[in-house]
Amino acid sequence: MIYLFCRPIHNGKTTELINWCNQQQRIAGILMPDIEGSRKIYTIETKEVFDIECIDLVNNTEHLTTVGRFNFYTSAFEKANSILLNALSQNPHWLILDEAGKLELDGKGFYRSLISIIDFHNSNIGSGNLLITVRDSLCDEVITFFKIKNYRIIHELQEVDPDA
Repeated sequence: MIYLFCRPIHNGKTTELINWCNQQQRIAGILMPDIEGSRKIYTIETKEVFDIECIDLVNNTEHLTTVGRFNFYTSAFEKANSILLNALSQNPHWLILDEAGKLELDGKGFYRSLISIIDFHNSNIGSGNLLITVRDSLCDEVITFFKIKNYRIIHELQEVDPDA
């Protein structure tokens, strides 16, 4: 089953998801929390944290991917995509992707892994679940763009089927 965790921007989705993930077993994927004023990638399985948001544009020498007011390290997206694809190959009970948004709709960010992950779950090959956070204003567009099938939109994590 594919769960789309949809709420408005800056509405606590990632914070709620961190707490929820800590209560799950056989879980993998990535979260994008704000830590000390900048976005990070948090790898659920290994608990590794690494920078994704460039906050020092003046001294930056790396290639960046920009969306709105955010400047992200392209290499961090590449690393996160690899983490996600590796997690998919392990068929966890829960695979988490925080989040699908404007970058992914533009073929950037987590697009590369998201296409493979959604295709896998659409085909019902694996037995696990996929949970993707999406801001509510983009939910319908994400569903259509990625051709997501067999999904359930939730607004609170308590809505997840406990037997899933």
